[in-house]
Amino acid sequence: MSMIERIKTRRDANRRARAIEHALRSANSPAVREELLVIAQRHMS
Repeated sequence: MSMIERIKTRRDANRRARAIEHALRSANSPAVREELLVIAQRHMS
């Protein structure tokens, strides 16, 4: 894996993590939070 690919991968992962955190903060019901966590776990594995 080249250095550029590593940087792009890390940047994408950071962007996804920030998007998930933002969605969790703005989610107003526990059910929505649970769904977001399930989706997040699917992306991380």
